[in-house]
Amino acid sequence: MLITPYDLLVPLGEPASLEIEVEDRWMAFIDPPASGIEIEVEGVGRAKTDRNGIATFDLGVLPEGTHRPVVRFNRKSVEAVVRVVPRETPIIIIDIDETIADVTPWGFIVRRVRNVLPLSGAREILKEISKSMQIVYLTARDHIFTRKTKLWLRLAGMPEAPVYLRKGTRYWRTTSREHKFQRLGELRSKFPNIPWGVGDKPGDAAAYSARGIKPIMISPGRPLEVSADVPCFPTWKNILEYLKQHGGS
Repeated sequence: MLITPYDLLVPLGEPASLEIEVEDRWMAFIDPPASGIEIEVEGVGRAKTDRNGIATFDLGVLPEGTHRPVVRFNRKSVEAVVRVVPRETPIIIIDIDETIADVTPWGFIVRRVRNVLPLSGAREILKEISKSMQIVYLTARDHIFTRKTKLWLRLAGMPEAPVYLRKGTRYWRTTSREHKFQRLGELRSKFPNIPWGVGDKPGDAAAYSARGIKPIMISPGRPLEVSADVPCFPTWKNILEYLKQHGGS
């Protein structure tokens, strides 16, 4: 079985609802939903998956801070990250592949975690940014790579934060841009103060802009599809300087 709890960023004072997806793991990308499977969240209770393989747990209203509910099935256990912050907290969205990880999406699939390096300065500057803004990692990686993605973030020394991967879509059904637009909608409906989103693709900039988030691109030059009003920088040091100049860090 493949057990995938979906991380959450939750406004302080609002109830948190944790969704856990359970699938039969036949082979990569062939993993039909497993219905009627009983899942336990430690200290919360048990629930069975629906026909879509989703079990939902009401976590109630949680105090401010980071919570790590433990999901159990048979002998397997996996943690989710549920971060609770005031609704007005400034939030910055961070892409992963070719933005903080020196690897393409396909490269991440085939490489071992220890062979994926962070982009120069990304770790140190994200730690600096996290002192004044809440980070959310938003990637077009398939949810089956949740564990591998979180392992890389931890080994690379990146600040802990909710990781939003594909949810209910696969890469061959929905473009990266549309997936990010959808997931940004979940955040936008709860948090009004999302001033910045950082990515490396024109689709990232388009998805951010469509949700009223100012895009910043990490790129050696300006892609033809990106308008002149989108700042493009070759390094994370440049991005940090820009954010400081514009009150973002």
